[in-house]
Amino acid sequence: MRKLYKILSSRSFFFALLALVQISLFFWLAWRFTTIGPYTYAFMIMAAALVVVFLLNRDDVDPSYKVMWLLVTVILPVPGALMYLTWGDRKLPAKVARRFSLVEYQAAQAMRSDEQLFSVLEKAAPQLSRQAEYLGRMAAAPVYQQTDCTYFSCGEEFFPFFLKRLSEAQECIFLEYFIIEQGEMWDKTLEILAERASAGVDVRVIWDGFGSLFTLPENYEQKLARMGIKARIFNPLALSPHISDYIMLNHRDHRKICVVDGDVGFTGGLNFADEYINRKKRFGYWKDTAFCIQGPAVYSLTVTFLKMWHYLSGQVPDYNAYLPKSRGVTDGFVQPFADTPLDDENVSESAYMNIINRAKDYVYLTTPYLVLDYQLQTALTLAAKSGVDVRIVVPGIPDKPYVYLLTRSYYRPLLQAGVKIYEYTPGFIHAKMHVSDDKVAVVGSANLDFRSLYLHFENCCAFYGGQIVQDVRRDVENCFAQSRLVTMADVNATPRYRRILQMIFRFFAPLM
Repeated sequence: MRKLYKILSSRSFFFALLALVQISLFFWLAWRFTTIGPYTYAFMIMAAALVVVFLLNRDDVDPSYKVMWLLVTVILPVPGALMYLTWGDRKLPAKVARRFSLVEYQAAQAMRSDEQLFSVLEKAAPQLSRQAEYLGRMAAAPVYQQTDCTYFSCGEEFFPFFLKRLSEAQECIFLEYFIIEQGEMWDKTLEILAERASAGVDVRVIWDGFGSLFTLPENYEQKLARMGIKARIFNPLALSPHISDYIMLNHRDHRKICVVDGDVGFTGGLNFADEYINRKKRFGYWKDTAFCIQGPAVYSLTVTFLKMWHYLSGQVPDYNAYLPKSRGVTDGFVQPFADTPLDDENVSESAYMNIINRAKDYVYLTTPYLVLDYQLQTALTLAAKSGVDVRIVVPGIPDKPYVYLLTRSYYRPLLQAGVKIYEYTPGFIHAKMHVSDDKVAVVGSANLDFRSLYLHFENCCAFYGGQIVQDVRRDVENCFAQSRLVTMADVNATPRYRRILQMIFRFFAPLM
């Protein structure tokens, strides 16, 4: 029954249903053409034309995203227009938009930027300071020092350390994750959460309604409440009389955040499911990364969590109550940042683009999904053509075969430009790592695909200098050693039917 519900609630099913409506309408009109057919057809053309004109005048929409919706609307006027109005436009109804804007504004006001510290970074590394200035302005993300950073190259290293810090909580534990699945990883975590809650610790959990739809039982938040744990679900799938609720279904909370006592923070690519710590085998070895920060930079993670809690619960947080008390020792600069799909700024993509465009020697990237828009593809190919050593690691064993087929459709133009592509042979790489010139690294939750960069709530952290940049580089280089280098001969050997499928999937890439 749950599998059936998953199918019925998917975008693919909804699109197929609308396509069926369009086909039925076509045959019905053909039958009734002599009476109402011409008027209905004229109405359909006018509706499609209005959507097309609207799209053509959108300067803030990626060209490939725009072309896809244009073609869908022209081919299927009725379902195409409905699909675009429901999911294609990121604009929200005024009431919802005002609510989000208020939450974002209050959170931004709570952030504290140290202009003197930014000046230090600007003098030490002028090129890096431009990235930091962008994130500071567009994502309200301060730059920090005095923050200890511990990097974990896999879930097995992360989990014992994580549990230990969790068990030491005295004041609060905040968790915000896309997927929470019952099993060893979550059960051990929940045991500590329940124990800490019984000791008076403020424990709060947020999970995504779609990401955890089939991994948690219904009314799970009530079970947590009986343990003293406060829980909220972001965008649960449910029938609603408000159209804005269906528009919001296209936006998911893909963040991975844990904050302990406002002083210790965890983030990266890890969700709560046993494959992330390789207790359960799915798609070979599951490669992922995480890191722990301790010190002033944790405040940015705390604020990111609290503003989502504010939106879901309606409770206005006292941000000042969660200012970090500890100070660490760091040899670099730390800048956690969050990305929201409800504004006109693609912060995560711009952060990645800044790294690529400013690279002089090398850019190394890892991503589970390589679904590039025009800007990213151009930046990567231009960097490689300019002599920068550009390398990308993608999974050797995919979790979604159709996305894997789409990923491989980008190989030819990238290889022709000189980009090196590696397929991680041990299994599935879920890590999102970006490192360049031994100077800057970004690690977090945002994939290189349309959904992460345009439609999801994400969070990442930029590191400027310091040991953790070297840790990320060594980890990526270790992935190279375990991966197979893709050649043009591999691309040319792709069967024709797969090339045809790749062409089709490329057209729908913005939806994947």
